Amino acid sequence: MNLAICICTYNRNYKLLACLKSIEKINLLNKFFVKIIIVDNTINNNSYNLIKKISKKFKYNISYFNEKRRGIVYARNKCLEILRKINPTYVSFFDDDCIIDKGWMVNIQKIKRLQDANIITGPQIHKKYRESDERLINFTDFFEKKNYGLTQTTWASTNNVFFKYNILKQKNLSFDIKLNKFGMGEDQLFFSTLNKLGNKILWYEKIIVYETTHSDRDKVSWLKNRSFRLGVLGHYIDKKLHGKLFGYSINYLKSFFFLILSINYIYFFFTKDKKKIFSIGFFYRFYGKLVGPFLMSKINLK
Repeated sequence: MNLAICICTYNRNYKLLACLKSIEKINLLNKFFVKIIIVDNTINNNSYNLIKKISKKFKYNISYFNEKRRGIVYARNKCLEILRKINPTYVSFFDDDCIIDKGWMVNIQKIKRLQDANIITGPQIHKKYRESDERLINFTDFFEKKNYGLTQTTWASTNNVFFKYNILKQKNLSFDIKLNKFGMGEDQLFFSTLNKLGNKILWYEKIIVYETTHSDRDKVSWLKNRSFRLGVLGHYIDKKLHGKLFGYSINYLKSFFFLILSINYIYFFFTKDKKKIFSIGFFYRFYGKLVGPFLMSKINLK
C-alpha cells in the first residue's frame, strides 16, 4: 500500500524539520511505501537546501516541489496535481508546524478495521504554555473540535487527516481558489464536499498531532479577527454546499445560534474565568455571519 504525505510549507524550516523527524518515529508506517511531498510556497525555494540535506539519510522518500503563486490554496492544489500523477492508495495532509504522535498510524489502523470510513481525522493539540505563564487559555484551542472518543463528523482539517485517494476520483475536486485570500476555510469546504458526496468522516481522539503555539495568536485581537473572518467565511461555505436560498437560511440560523452562545457565556466576560474567551469568540462569529452575506458581495474573489 502506498501512502503519500503532503506538507505545504512557507518559511518554517525549523518547524518543518521537527515535523519530518516526528514522521520518522510514527509506529507501523513501515507497512506502507511512504512518499512525502513537500510543497514550498516561497519564491526563493526557502526549504530546498534543508530537504536536499536531510533526504539523503531520511527514512522515507521525500520529493520537493515549489509553488511560487503565494497562498495556501495554490500550494494544496499543487499537492493534488502531484497526487494525480503518482496515484497513491492513501493520502495524508499535515501542517508544517505539526508534531505527529507516535501512535497516530496505530490508531488509524484500529479505526479502519472497526469502521467503514473513507476519511479519518483527529485533534490538533497545542502544547501547553510554560508554567510561569499566567495566561489562562491558549486562544487557538477555541477553534478546535470539542469531540470525545470516536465521533462521526462532517469535515476535516488539513492539519491532521488520512483518506483513501480514490474518493478524489469521484469528481475532479480541488481546493477553492476563491478562498485563497482568506487563508482559511478551503479545507473545511473541500472535505465537507467529499462528505456530501457520501464519504463518511470519522474523528478519533487518539489520532493526534501537536502544534506549538504561535506568538501572534496570544492576543484577544487575534481571537476576534479569526472569529469574525470564520463567520464571514461560513456564509460562503454554506452557500457552496447547500445552494443560495438554503445556504442563506443555514447561515442566519447559525448566526442566531452563536448569538445565544455568546449571551450564555456573557457572565464570564466580567471574570477571570477562561470561559470569557468563549463569549468573545462566539459574539464575533455571530457578527461575522450576520454581515457576511453583505461583505462577500463586495469582495472580489478571484
